[in-house]
Amino acid sequence: MGLAVLLVAFAAAGAESAAADREGFLLAAGDTLRLDILDDDKEPVDVTVAEDGTIQAPYLGSVEVAGLGITDALSRVTERYVEKGIFVVPKIGLSVLTYRPVFVTGDVRQPGSYPFQPRLTVEKALGLAGGQITAAATEDPILARARIRGELDAVDSTIIREALGIARLRAQLNGRKEIKEEDLPAEARAYVTGPVAETMRAVELQILKNDLDGFAARTKILEQGIVEAERGLVLLQQLSEKISESVAFSQAELDRARKLQKQGIKTLNEVNTLERQRAADEVRQLQVLANMSDDRRALGLLKSQLAELEHTRQQEALVDLQTRNAALAKAIATRRAGEEQIMLMSSLAAQDAAQNREIVINYTIRREIDGTVTNIAATPETAVSPGDVVVVKIAPPENPASVAVLDKAAKPVQ
Repeated sequence: MGLAVLLVAFAAAGAESAAADREGFLLAAGDTLRLDILDDDKEPVDVTVAEDGTIQAPYLGSVEVAGLGITDALSRVTERYVEKGIFVVPKIGLSVLTYRPVFVTGDVRQPGSYPFQPRLTVEKALGLAGGQITAAATEDPILARARIRGELDAVDSTIIREALGIARLRAQLNGRKEIKEEDLPAEARAYVTGPVAETMRAVELQILKNDLDGFAARTKILEQGIVEAERGLVLLQQLSEKISESVAFSQAELDRARKLQKQGIKTLNEVNTLERQRAADEVRQLQVLANMSDDRRALGLLKSQLAELEHTRQQEALVDLQTRNAALAKAIATRRAGEEQIMLMSSLAAQDAAQNREIVINYTIRREIDGTVTNIAATPETAVSPGDVVVVKIAPPENPASVAVLDKAAKPVQ
């Protein structure tokens, strides 16, 4: 199209959209995107991928993005703006606001839909749904102990998540980009181990880095604005002083001309010209003073915004820290109660325990692939994609449909 360079500006999507894009999720109906035309002064718009796989882009209309990653979708939208002649060198930001939710059904406490999160696994989805169902009064002791162990696993995930969230907030409040061991609550450190903890730690570190980088960027913009405003005030002050000298000079020349007019040396026209010059200098002086007043107000506003940015960030972090501390205390209390239940159940007679066989938990993921719903055998570690349905079923071991034994690893989804 005769264009030597096509500039594409990516809008900040946040840690969650960036992580999801790296995992290669493809857009589908139900996903919500944020589209920002950086060439105008309008706010970004949120667009939903319709059932036919399209979004409605401003000034452009329908654009098909289903089946594309967010980077390819941005390229397609940008190309359409150029093809339609709407923009010559478009600067477009496109990011994923929310992916379509996941659904958890079966033998769980709270079946339903839950917002998709990057690096979501079957185990984490089970935790979102409140863990496995509570056993009935006549529940087999081995089944009950297995159920409680599953609940404790979900509680452990909550403890790890809240503990790492607290550590991240403490590091944030101290202006650090790393999480130290002492940032973790002492009562939760023993739980923050293993692959799940390392995965969650990586996410929290990315959140911490994004927050600090974003705060530093916003602070730098405001500080640069303050420096420019102060420099502008200095220049206006210098200009004001020059104009004041000019006004004084014009007044002196006018006074001299009036005396010479009385002596017949200067004409009335010459005096009038000097009067107009003095009036013009005074107008310029008033304009500069008004500009100085406006710039002082703008400088004060920038300084206020800088102070408010830091205060708001600190306040939000403290409120989040308080909420997470309460959630952590509740999770630890829940785990201790579960441990006590297992200890009580372990007092069963050896003969009674021998008559009970190990239970089986069946994890299945229902995923739409090329328009066809496919059932996939899964384990707690299996990754969940946007729009998946996670089915959890507790069954006796003789059930041939069972595919995963509690506390034993099964072959993961490829």
